[in-house]
Amino acid sequence: MPVSFRSVLLAVAPLLVSLGVLLIGTTLLGTLLSLRMDQEGVPVDHIGLIMALYSVGFVVGTRLCPNVVEMVGHIRAFAAFAAVASASALVHALWLDEVTWAVLRMLTGFCMAFLITIVESWLNARSANEVRGRVMSTYMIVTYLSAGSSQAFLWVTDPSGFALFAVVAIAVSLSLVPLALARIESPPQIPGARLRLRELIRISPLGVAGCFGAGLILSAFNALAPVYARGVEDSAEWVGQFMMITILAGFLLQLPVGRLSDRFDRRRVILGLTAATAVTGLLIALLGQVSVWILLPLVVLYSGFSLTLYPISLSHANDYLTPSQLVPASAGLLLCYGVGAIAGPVAASWVMGRLGNDGLFYYIAAVSVLLSAFTAWRMTRRQSLPNEEQGAFVAVPQTTPVVVELDPRYEPVDDDQLSFDFDVRETG
Repeated sequence: MPVSFRSVLLAVAPLLVSLGVLLIGTTLLGTLLSLRMDQEGVPVDHIGLIMALYSVGFVVGTRLCPNVVEMVGHIRAFAAFAAVASASALVHALWLDEVTWAVLRMLTGFCMAFLITIVESWLNARSANEVRGRVMSTYMIVTYLSAGSSQAFLWVTDPSGFALFAVVAIAVSLSLVPLALARIESPPQIPGARLRLRELIRISPLGVAGCFGAGLILSAFNALAPVYARGVEDSAEWVGQFMMITILAGFLLQLPVGRLSDRFDRRRVILGLTAATAVTGLLIALLGQVSVWILLPLVVLYSGFSLTLYPISLSHANDYLTPSQLVPASAGLLLCYGVGAIAGPVAASWVMGRLGNDGLFYYIAAVSVLLSAFTAWRMTRRQSLPNEEQGAFVAVPQTTPVVVELDPRYEPVDDDQLSFDFDVRETG
């Protein structure tokens, strides 16, 4: 009997509510920390380093999560790490110290890796095969709307006080409630398999470079855009509006750009995205301080282009993978993204320290130009796939490898077949 999307949506609603409330708190915390450190006069290169440690914790957490959850169970693991993440948000408000905040930022990333992996594994377990694509779309909507709406708290509450840290702690704590009260069975074991980096590079060099470049660009912007925005106008309300616009703009262009990549060689689309990101980044660096009415349209375009780079790169790599390889390959590609996300804020803050706040977009433009050049070079190295052999674009967030199981192209197989596929798959 076919499973209706409505019945599945009702079943996963508690999970989506937990995820939405969690992201409201943690996304707000990221903007708040960057803004607060800038207000307190912390050097921008220190801000970049501290914010980059979130990605360090997240990468470590995704690697340890399957083993920990197998030992203690999903609910207990979620409750434990939600409590730690909530407490760490409050500790930020007690000690404004760079070393303390650096440790707490890494701890938050570590906890978030567990929390998001657990939610995504539950979503996968509750989603029937025929509606996984629509569940993925709903997941993306909840993710972007929650992250974007969280910035509104900066409009109504002074970031220099304790209140916003309390809001973050409350949101993270409340995220446990829907999941803990839901009558749902624990999902199966979280997959821990990964495709070796050397194998990934052999299969899709551009997919690896695109995911790494997306990490360099997006993490730098997420970590340091509040500092840039405050340099334009010293108002927490303005910073919140600026960040909300960038988050929502990235969501709006995901589907149109994805559909474009289904009709044309994805490498051409990646080349267009990186070139457009470079141009808009350079224009923001040159003209962004002139007027808010010039800055905002450019930022909308920049965000729309840059935030689609990761899923397009992932789709390009997936065109050369078997369905059974999607989850382990996505783990490897996410690791590439994570390494870029660690380096991005550090490198961008170093540039900002020497060129001023505009250095953020000079850095983004430079990385985009290098990625454009690599894409153009790769286009000379092998023929493009015929359109009919390309898989359909699926918008995938940069969270954990588990979410790829919601991809309609994914086909679960046993571990023996996974190992066999890795050994014999030829480069596309």
